[in-house]
Amino acid sequence: MNIETISTSPHAYTQQEWDSRVELAALYRIINHYGMTDIANQEAGARVNGESECFLIHPYGLLYEEVCASDFVKVKLDASVIDGPGIWNQSGVENFANHAEERWVSDGGVNLGKWIFSTRKDVNVFIHGHCEDVIAVSATEKGLLAVSQATIYLSHLIAYLEYDFKEEEDYARLFMHTISDKDIIITRNHGYYTLGRTASEAFFRAYYLRQACSVQCKAGAAATGARDELHVINAERVALIQEQMVLSEHYHYDGSTEWGALLRKLERESPDYRS
Repeated sequence: MNIETISTSPHAYTQQEWDSRVELAALYRIINHYGMTDIANQEAGARVNGESECFLIHPYGLLYEEVCASDFVKVKLDASVIDGPGIWNQSGVENFANHAEERWVSDGGVNLGKWIFSTRKDVNVFIHGHCEDVIAVSATEKGLLAVSQATIYLSHLIAYLEYDFKEEEDYARLFMHTISDKDIIITRNHGYYTLGRTASEAFFRAYYLRQACSVQCKAGAAATGARDELHVINAERVALIQEQMVLSEHYHYDGSTEWGALLRKLERESPDYRS
């Protein structure tokens, strides 16, 4: 993390792991600030810097606004908990409510970390979200349309999957195959997953995916009300603009331009995320 006020690692963690924890805690708080949470549900996870076979996720039940760096549970890619008194043992029969005060991690979060970080060695952070506008667009047959600049940022990164609650082996294989060459997955009638090399990149993709879907929902309503049709940018023009964006020397499409400002905002308003 590029922030001068980053806290020193407690003795229980290496400095590299603590840096990963602080950055992930910042991500949770930023997601909360922009109203992109689903109470205590959803998930964001990060690979531990310097330990490629381990990742961090938040204990199930914490609100995003209260997540701190020391809260995260450390998990191996084989799904075993290796940090803290986590009771997760993959039996599938534990009752979350009976263990509300313990460092519990959800099976969905563990699966995502295992699938994503084992499949994509270049990915270090993921966000899974249930933003309403994304769900609304996911429930349309054509999905996300080229009706905004945000869509052009992202359209070449997106793939779609049908929603499956059980997440059994067939779904796991399909999910991992899909993310092998895509950084944004929209699950039909459910939500999204954004992947990134950094927290800033994963957040950039999640933020602008929500914006693109919000614009499409509003544009669709406006078109219907005016008995008009959506003005969709044609594929050739989308490709041209995408190329111009990639070649631009004036802006970065990985969130790095904004991330420092977001961290400064956290330092002003809720610096306890680093605790």
